[in-house]
Amino acid sequence: MLISHPLSCLSVSAAVSLEQQRKIFGDAEVIAHNPKSKTYKRLMTQLEGYPLRPYIELKTLTKYPYMANRELIENFLSEHKYSPLDWPLRKKWLSYLAKQKQPALFEHFYRDIGDTGLNCIHAENLLKNPKTVEQGLVLAEQYWVVGKSQPKECDPLFKKWKNAGRRTPEAVWKRLSLAADGGNHTLIPYLKTLLPSEQKYLADLWLKVRRSPSQVSRVSNFPRKIKHLEQEILAYGLKRLVWHDRDLALRSWEKLSKRYEFSNEQQQAIAHRFAISLALINHEKAGFWLEKASQFAPDNELARWHLAHLLRQLNWQNALNMINSVPEEVASDNLFQYWKARSYEQLNANELAATEFQALSQQRHYYGFLASGQLSQLANLNDKPLKPSARELQAIADHPAAQRAMEFRQLGRQVNARREWNFLQTQLSQEQKVTAAVFANEKGWYDQAIFGFSKAGYLDDLARRFPMPFDVHLEFNAKKNNIDLAWAFAIVRRESSFMPDAASGVGALGLMQVMPGTARYLVKKKVPRSTLFNPEENVALGTRYMRYLLDKMHDNPILATASYNAGWRRVRKWLPESEPMPIDLWIETIPYKETRNYVKAVLAYKQIYSQHLGGVDNSFKELAKMKISPKGQLRL
Repeated sequence: MLISHPLSCLSVSAAVSLEQQRKIFGDAEVIAHNPKSKTYKRLMTQLEGYPLRPYIELKTLTKYPYMANRELIENFLSEHKYSPLDWPLRKKWLSYLAKQKQPALFEHFYRDIGDTGLNCIHAENLLKNPKTVEQGLVLAEQYWVVGKSQPKECDPLFKKWKNAGRRTPEAVWKRLSLAADGGNHTLIPYLKTLLPSEQKYLADLWLKVRRSPSQVSRVSNFPRKIKHLEQEILAYGLKRLVWHDRDLALRSWEKLSKRYEFSNEQQQAIAHRFAISLALINHEKAGFWLEKASQFAPDNELARWHLAHLLRQLNWQNALNMINSVPEEVASDNLFQYWKARSYEQLNANELAATEFQALSQQRHYYGFLASGQLSQLANLNDKPLKPSARELQAIADHPAAQRAMEFRQLGRQVNARREWNFLQTQLSQEQKVTAAVFANEKGWYDQAIFGFSKAGYLDDLARRFPMPFDVHLEFNAKKNNIDLAWAFAIVRRESSFMPDAASGVGALGLMQVMPGTARYLVKKKVPRSTLFNPEENVALGTRYMRYLLDKMHDNPILATASYNAGWRRVRKWLPESEPMPIDLWIETIPYKETRNYVKAVLAYKQIYSQHLGGVDNSFKELAKMKISPKGQLRL
């Protein structure tokens, strides 16, 4: 179908209000498949100047991606390149050109939009030109050597790549390793058929170890025929086994390290995994493996667990020595600065401790607040609100992507709105990105304002980075459940950044990321998803759950915070076994990285919100001095 331009047939009608255009937009979407109708042309005329009008054009052109409409398609793609309006039409158009066997036109319009099938067609086109054959073969290998199946559009390319002699045993082995190590293991039997006969037994080993890493403990499984390839499987299995059965992994390493000469890279990876896994449970071999892993290239996570292990033993001198031995780029992290000061304090080097605490207390983060608590000072917020000019804000408002994003928000289409807003960020300078964050905040789009400040690197506009929307619901329910309002705000800020329609990969929903199962437990009946996306209902359930966790955890808000993220049963397993432990040290040794960082963030956010709400106390003054008992009680 040849699509005629709607304005070529009708003159522009009288001005239509924005509210009317929103209604017209919905009507036009319904008949976008019929661009020759009088109704379509009339509606498109009335939508002239409306920010979302291009989406009707997109729907029409996507319906009719034919050669007769090439000019319209080319103009549209040129005008909206890289925007959310681009890739749906470009994908449909490129697929049409491929089916029509139009390689020249395909290449003219091609760009990588993340579609592997189209990428393969592009690579195949490159093979047709003697000057780009090598480039096409390189791409073919890149698309073939992955740990998953590829779309059927790639089959012709892979056949030519194979016929060119590029499907080597090395390439097959690499793909097999990727499929086994985190990829689609159902590919392994197929890839086995492509291996040389003397290597086929390795595919069976991969499959065994993938299904059960304990297979590495059975030395008889590994005949040492092709030792360097068997080592890859063994290294993979050992790194997995140490999380399932630590003692078996240690015994297996003792045997295997004598039979195989693992590469330096493999030894480093194994040592790193063993060290962290053993440190998590304070295993008796943790110290040995932490030292062993530290002999390789250090990283922040390994150094952090090495330090935590020493701190858990209250070995302050060794902790200080360890901090002083790590590379400067690691030691400069505020975590290490804080524990350096704590080590000085415990070793009675009080002047050095005070100097370190004082420097750290000037910064606004969890460790800065802890340092201020150690000094019994008010937390330093370093609040420097931005004041962009009206002209700068208007420049953001006038950008077509911003207009489309805001209009989608008016229509309640949040996913489309976020796509347009994310595209907008790619069109702005660094300074404009900060202004856009201010603009989003002024429009009540709090989650995008928060994300915008973070991505732009401006963190000192605290009122906008830590807003207080839904305050009526939060204040009412905080009082009702007898919980700290600042804590409730902190939980919402950490969970969803005030995004009412937030949905996690594990099923948590809404402002406070309430799990449907949790909601059902609290109210003793099934709660619809729509209810959990309602801010008022979500806050009522989330704060009720906070009260429930406080009751489970002896009114300990730190344990309740950890439980909100990890579950109270799991948190109880992390309590000290016999003697009370300093609470800052307990937080530092929470086994789950996600929960550890979650607790630190919520505590810091709670302090910020407390001061925003008029509080004058630093809650970290007590926190810095408190200990947690084996029963979970806090005491000074």
